[in-house]
Amino acid sequence: MLRTYQMILKVTAREDLFILKFACGHVIIFGRNLIFGTIMADTANKKGFIAIAVGVALLGTGPIFVKSVHANGILVGFLRMTFAGLMLTLPAVKSWKTQPLKLNEKDNKWWPLLGSLTYAVNIALWCTALNFTTASAVTLLDTTAPVWVGLFAWLFLGKKNGPWYWFGLAITLIGAAMTVGFNSLGIGSAQFKGNMIALASGFSYAAYIIFTQRARRSMSSLSYSWMVAVVGAATLFVVSALSGLFGEPLPLRSYILIALMAFTSQVVAWLLVNYALGVLPPAAGSVALVGQPIVTTLLGALLINETISWLQALGGIICLTGILVVQFSSNKEAPMSPELIIVE
Repeated sequence: MLRTYQMILKVTAREDLFILKFACGHVIIFGRNLIFGTIMADTANKKGFIAIAVGVALLGTGPIFVKSVHANGILVGFLRMTFAGLMLTLPAVKSWKTQPLKLNEKDNKWWPLLGSLTYAVNIALWCTALNFTTASAVTLLDTTAPVWVGLFAWLFLGKKNGPWYWFGLAITLIGAAMTVGFNSLGIGSAQFKGNMIALASGFSYAAYIIFTQRARRSMSSLSYSWMVAVVGAATLFVVSALSGLFGEPLPLRSYILIALMAFTSQVVAWLLVNYALGVLPPAAGSVALVGQPIVTTLLGALLINETISWLQALGGIICLTGILVVQFSSNKEAPMSPELIIVE
């Protein structure tokens, strides 16, 4: 039965306490911090959902930029990381006044370097794969990285994974096999080659996540992002030079597109995502982040006329389901850490 209460709100002598007195005689005392803390939490959650939605949308544009440039993947990766490093330099230098860059500590000597090198490998593979296969397939296969993190941790670090992880891994493998397409594409086709490179990109990104988890223990997100971009750019510069990729300069349009990609999908997108992961529940963050392949697939169909088969679409849905299962099993063990990683 519904009952109407007459409510009287009164402030006590202590300004941080409020009293709710009901006609039935019930009295509730609560603090000012509880009221405003709840309001602020709701506001932060709303901002977090908006931030991660915009961030994921911007992340989804990255592959479209790469396919629009029509250049060697290693060269595109070098230019992207160069532009990103330049954009992050001034903010990073300013941040060192309050959070000094520490690279000489015993536990933090090699992890940032290893993380930077593996990210350079990841970017080179990711951009190269986009020259052979669809943007949606590359993004999906690269997004499988969290699945391989658990597998690598089990193989090399002795971590015990729960049954839900192995169930999610099995689902992911089935979906990935369907997405790669062993039927009409043929083992020797260019698209199959691109899919295999994209899968290798996912492996390298998993290694990057593991190294980053160690490196970020004593480095701020901004400092680490700057170092990843600078070291990655230097690494890919050497590879590009040795491969003779600087012989023919790209047209101005390509440089503009790569600079826009660096600004939107690497700098701005992950500032938004890192903020969102700091205020949203881990489950919400996991679901939102696997939305990136969906965004890329839609943009690929609308902007560059990409199409996928029904088998690949079904495989993509199954693969994303497996990734979500793995993410949720991981979140039960350790909540998602904000400002942890940067992806394509």
